[in-house]
Parts: sequence; structure tokens; C-alpha cells
Amino acid sequence: MNRRLGLGGKGGERDTMTDPEVLLGACGLYCGACYHYRASLPESEHLLAEAARRGRSLEGFACQGCRSQARYVHPGCAQCEIRACAQSRDAVHCGLCPAFPCRRLLAFKGDGRLHHRNVLAHLEALAAQGIHAWLAEQAQRWTCRCGAGFSWYEEVCHRCGAPLDSYGPDSTVTVS
Repeated sequence: MNRRLGLGGKGGERDTMTDPEVLLGACGLYCGACYHYRASLPESEHLLAEAARRGRSLEGFACQGCRSQARYVHPGCAQCEIRACAQSRDAVHCGLCPAFPCRRLLAFKGDGRLHHRNVLAHLEALAAQGIHAWLAEQAQRWTCRCGAGFSWYEEVCHRCGAPLDSYGPDSTVTVS
């Protein structure tokens, strides 16, 4: 990996337990709050049950983060044009690219998914704060006061029942 970019790990051996940078999406998303990532964690039964209740296939549901490479990456991220562009430009994230914000990123921001709407602000914060400070801030933001992590669209903590400061229900998924 290019050390100028500040990426840790060796080749495809990145692991979310030892390398939190795998949770940094090139687009400015924090993979640690993605339900596909959260579904791969020990306390994830509630996410898998919700996905099944909504009629979503559980095959390939879990992900190890945008930069996990040798580990499983969700197909939507593995085939992401933004991710591929950042990799081709040796950019850790799009906020470091001279073309920021590009048309792809603007389209992504405005595609109707609530968790996409703040990507430009996230990328600006990443550029200003640095990767590690931003990742620490995001990890805290997506953790309930009881210590349980939660995803973008979870409204109630699965561990303690407290209301969560999430994006609310995912309007792009219909309940069957």
C-alpha cells in the first residue's frame, strides 16, 4: 500500500480488529455504521433477523469494510465506481482528490439514501481532522451510551432499548 496515503496493513491482510482504517470508505462513509458491516459482528443477530424479515437475502449480507481487500466486501462497495476511482488515483478518500467534489460524488450524495447525504461534509472533516481522529469520532457517534454499536438505520438499541440518534427507517427498503 502507498504509505503516503497513511494506510496501514499489508496488502490484502487488513482486518477491522487490528486496522480500523478498513472502515473508512473512499466516498466519506463510515463503514462501521453500515448494517452490512455490523451484521458481521458478534451482536448482529438482530440485523440478520431484520434483513430476513424484510425479505433480503442473507447470502453475502455481512461485509468486512471497504478496504478489507482479502476479506469479504459487500458487492455494492466492491463494484463502486467512487472506490475504484480513488484507488486508481492513490487517494485514501475523495476529499484529498484535486477533482473534489466530482460529479460521481455529487450524484452519490443526492441519490436519496439518507446515509449518503453528508458525504461531502465527512470528506471535508476527514481532510481537516485526519483519518484517525475522524474514525474515532465516527466510532463514538455510532455507539450507544451502553456501549453497543449501531447502524445508520437502527432506531432503538438492541442491547439496552434506548432510542438512537440514527437516520431513522431506511426508506429505500420496503417491508413485506
